[in-house]
Amino acid sequence: MMSFAEYNARLCDKDLQEYFQCLLLERQENPTDETVKDTIAELQGIVIQGHLHGKTVIDLREQNKVAADLVEQGKIKESTDIITQILAIYPEHYSAFYTLGIISFNQGNYANALDCFKQAFEYNPFFTDAVLRIFDCSVCLGNTKDVGDFVTKALTFQPNDPELQETKLHLEIGTYPERLAKYMEKEEKNNMKSELLKLKSILESGNAKEALEKIKSMV
Repeated sequence: MMSFAEYNARLCDKDLQEYFQCLLLERQENPTDETVKDTIAELQGIVIQGHLHGKTVIDLREQNKVAADLVEQGKIKESTDIITQILAIYPEHYSAFYTLGIISFNQGNYANALDCFKQAFEYNPFFTDAVLRIFDCSVCLGNTKDVGDFVTKALTFQPNDPELQETKLHLEIGTYPERLAKYMEKEEKNNMKSELLKLKSILESGNAKEALEKIKSMV
């Protein structure tokens, strides 16, 4: 995995370097500005191989923003069409994978969303939101055993990031943030429905003893 210095060294386009340095100064002056934070993460995560110029990088960023806005409007096909175009130009565009992950997550396809967010993190280990969403998907899937590895890697780059620290704490004590409450409530309702169907099947089979044990386990 590349270090910050190695990423910065590969930002070889002069205009992009100047833009990047300007954003770093803004971040120091106003550390709570989320827009600046995310843009810096994006520039850190883009590996320039000499075939992309600074303007192209920024254009792709704007296209992905349009795709993300379309997701908010429910225009999924239009969004994925734009993302396809982005990935045709730059197959390792982490933010495009992140947007694909958001689409899958909103559709309840947590496994596919998890794969997308892992791709985003692989292409940009500075991007905090990718780790947060890996955690979200893992919680919804009921398996968080691998999340700690991603959090640990991310913390090596940003040891003082409050969101990463919060995620680490959730993992340690087995909780999840408020943003996941509505998803977990839905999951709990689905689980209860499944358990009730099982109980119905047991009762219909005439096995009263097993049905009683099932009821005890449910309550």
